[in-house]
Amino acid sequence: MKLPRRPADAAPSGRGIASARARFERRANAARRRPRLLAGMASTVVVLAVVVVWLGWFSGVVAVRHVVVEGVPASQGAAIRRTADVPMGEPLMRVDTDVVRDRLERDRTLRDIRVSRRLPDTIVISGTPRVAVLAVRNTQGQVEVVDAEGVVFRTVASPPSGVPLVTAGSALVTASGRRAALQALGALKPTLRSDVSGVVVNAADQVTFTLTVKGAARTVVWGGLGDAQTKARLVEILVSQPGSTIDVSVPESPVTR
Repeated sequence: MKLPRRPADAAPSGRGIASARARFERRANAARRRPRLLAGMASTVVVLAVVVVWLGWFSGVVAVRHVVVEGVPASQGAAIRRTADVPMGEPLMRVDTDVVRDRLERDRTLRDIRVSRRLPDTIVISGTPRVAVLAVRNTQGQVEVVDAEGVVFRTVASPPSGVPLVTAGSALVTASGRRAALQALGALKPTLRSDVSGVVVNAADQVTFTLTVKGAARTVVWGGLGDAQTKARLVEILVSQPGSTIDVSVPESPVTR
């Protein structure tokens, strides 16, 4: 009697058990190696972090060697670097950029100031130079230069070329008076603004200035704060009318005389 033959694709039971055992051992070995790999990776990250901290905060390898000033004319760069007083040779990450920015803000030469680090060895200062719009004589006889925001950012002996000098009927031009004068000049078209001179602010913060057009000087009584655009349009219209004075202090009733 013949025994039934084993199918050709059937594996011996011993070989199947051995194969399963091998697969199990491979998985077990991989599981045992995983913590060691993770621990090795963590150690590498810690070492790298320590190296970065040492380089940035304590080593002279990553130290300040350059201070770059961006956004300002090259002629102002040296003065800004002196004001910033960045400690050269200091590890880059130990430089307090807030302190540097505070120095520059107290100086008031720039607005929108930003101070940042640029690897490997540079502190970058960027900002926008303040532009003189008015010059105001103070009680000491000095001239304070004012930007469009009303910030006094420089004191000089005489007004910069092309910048109207504001004087006061009282001993001092007040902050409100400066705002009134700035509002008046800011509302005028540039073609008229360039012809303005002799700006006066009285004790009541009322503004008067001289407007010289085509060789003819006209006194403009502007008044105080408010209605700036209406007043500017009236001045533009009335400047061609006869008379030596244009009074737009009450815009509802403008007067030329």
